[in-house]
Amino acid sequence: MIADLHIHTTASDGKLTPAHTVAWAKNRGIEVMSVTDHDSVDGLDEAEAEAKRQGIRFVRGIELSSFLDCEIHVLGYNMQTENPCFIRELSEVKNMRKARNVEIGRKLTKSGINLDMDFEAEGIGRMNIARRLAERGYVKDTSEAFDRYLGLGGLAYCTPKRITPKQAVELITKYGGFASLAHPKKYLADGRLKKLLDELVPCGLKGIEVYYPGHFDSDKEALRKECKRYGLLPTGGSDFHGDEDKKLDYKLDFRLIEAMKIN
Repeated sequence: MIADLHIHTTASDGKLTPAHTVAWAKNRGIEVMSVTDHDSVDGLDEAEAEAKRQGIRFVRGIELSSFLDCEIHVLGYNMQTENPCFIRELSEVKNMRKARNVEIGRKLTKSGINLDMDFEAEGIGRMNIARRLAERGYVKDTSEAFDRYLGLGGLAYCTPKRITPKQAVELITKYGGFASLAHPKKYLADGRLKKLLDELVPCGLKGIEVYYPGHFDSDKEALRKECKRYGLLPTGGSDFHGDEDKKLDYKLDFRLIEAMKIN
């Protein structure tokens, strides 16, 4: 089955609504999809209802933002997203994101940049801020926005309190979910991957996002070896945000159907 297990909507920093995102997936021939908004499950009900209508198998997901020397993202699938305790713990993660956004806004204002946006709004992320920087003409595109302002070393970069990768995996696992390390190529390149896996696998990490735009065959082969070494399953997703054409040829590993409880 053709799958995409890493997709964003307007519930975080995507440009398409959850329903329109499902329509995009249908048009691409995707048979199994997961909406994985940053630190949010707000778009899942709408997306799941539309996926059912479109005949697409749907996996409820999330992408948790964590920090350990650098930003590290962990994908979670099929958690108990309506559990009040999960919602309460997730709200704490959201508040950390909002604090980060407010600090970015403060630094931008100090640099003479006025974006006229609510940095405390629900679902706002750095990509939303990057788009506004481009719209207002401060940069030519979102890539420059991250290079000059929002990325590591940028004028508005900040690292407020965030959960650790270990806490992200534990949160997903605690509520019955399947945790996978997102877009791990950079950790493979800088030698950080083994250390991460040594810490996260005992906490419940179940997968690595092997199939991802920008992963060359050599990257995928190296990541598959790590999956085998640690007893993990390979996942895959485009990281689609609605305004790019990220090519991904990913067929769902049959073992994930059972592991992720895909109906």
